[in-house]
Amino acid sequence: MADFSVAAPTEPEKADFLHDRTTRPAAPSERRALAHFVLLIVVGVALGAAMLALAYQARASWTEARDWVVPVTVPFYAMGGVALAYLLLRRAWIEASTGLMLLGLVLVTTAFNLWRAALTSGDDGLRDALTIIASISLGLAIAALIAGMAWVEVRRPSAPPPPER
Repeated sequence: MADFSVAAPTEPEKADFLHDRTTRPAAPSERRALAHFVLLIVVGVALGAAMLALAYQARASWTEARDWVVPVTVPFYAMGGVALAYLLLRRAWIEASTGLMLLGLVLVTTAFNLWRAALTSGDDGLRDALTIIASISLGLAIAALIAGMAWVEVRRPSAPPPPER
């Protein structure tokens, strides 16, 4: 039975594991989980910024002024960047593969569009086609990445680590 007359109550029958601070396990490390969380945010923001840069590059080749399109779609680039970071850090390569392939297509068409811009001036049908392909591919890549993230979270939900014993 507990002795409540002392400054700190003790239980003689359970002294080995209940009140003895030397036998308690150490607290779980929060630093690793925090570092992983911060890494996810940093990588997600960087990837979202990269997608936004690709969108602005595609916008630069439009002949008509549509200045509202890229700023209005910024939340989707942010979601796509976070989804890609989530998939990469969770090592969900299959779920990320469609979005990565489409992003590769965006990079190739953007590079070819820049090369074509250096060679020509004025209206160019090929540059317009490359811009359309890059824009549609970027939109599909973002949709595929967000769907992949949702699929991974449904099939293998994020969970806290099991308690240490």
